[in-house]
Amino acid sequence: MEIDHIYICTEYKAPAGDLLIEFGLVEGSSNIHPGQGTANRRFYFHNLMVELLWVENKDEVQNERTRSMRLFERCRLSSNAISPFGIAFRPTIEKDETAPFPAWDYHPFYLPDFLKIQVADNTPLSEPMYFYLSFAKRQDQVALERREPMEHKVPLKEVTSVKIHVNQDVVLSDTAGILNQVHGFLIEKDKEHLIELEFDNAITNQSNALC
Repeated sequence: MEIDHIYICTEYKAPAGDLLIEFGLVEGSSNIHPGQGTANRRFYFHNLMVELLWVENKDEVQNERTRSMRLFERCRLSSNAISPFGIAFRPTIEKDETAPFPAWDYHPFYLPDFLKIQVADNTPLSEPMYFYLSFAKRQDQVALERREPMEHKVPLKEVTSVKIHVNQDVVLSDTAGILNQVHGFLIEKDKEHLIELEFDNAITNQSNALC
């Protein structure tokens, strides 16, 4: 298992994306998620994507199908007790279709009926949303005609380490314990919500913090 993408809840239309462009990243395509009530701006690297996510439609994000995802709570950005992050994982072995943690199946309106998002069950809002995409693959393995831009003005190619800080005093969830076994991934308790990304094994001393 490996990380497929990271979402970060942001203000409407994600003005933070302009800062990433100023830093030297090239922006990929954006999405509106019909029926789910969210939209995004996306920045791709060879092995994962960073998604800036916001609420586009308050009724849709709180509908019967979507509200269990708790996207509305995360994207309100109203409390430092709630993590604004989501971490999506994918299989490293083809056809590994089952999440390695307890999960429930979410069938969003925008995916074909035969695809599902497996969302970690019984995790607190103080931790990120963890979910599993059995159908996902690395961006540099996607067909050329559907490939997003991955070459940036700054020399960053792959995210080789991800460290998640959570504002939480109590013990981490069982799912977090499972995910802490994933190579290059660490979740730890702290006093704030923060993501640290290491690029290209820190060969060029490149690392960035996102909060």
